[in-house]
Amino acid sequence: MSTKNKTVQIGSTKYEMLGVINDGDSKVRLKDCAGKVEEMTSDSFITQLNEGKAKYLD
Repeated sequence: MSTKNKTVQIGSTKYEMLGVINDGDSKVRLKDCAGKVEEMTSDSFITQLNEGKAKYLD
């Protein structure tokens, strides 16, 4: 069974959420529409969700 990655918007940029990694710090991996992969700490991502700066689109 295949699952579709979630789409999130942070500011004006839309990202495909690739998953969460833990290399000592919990991080969220995101890919923008140009294919650039970025990582941010899970704490930072959750804070942005709580502040309304980020949202799930699907």
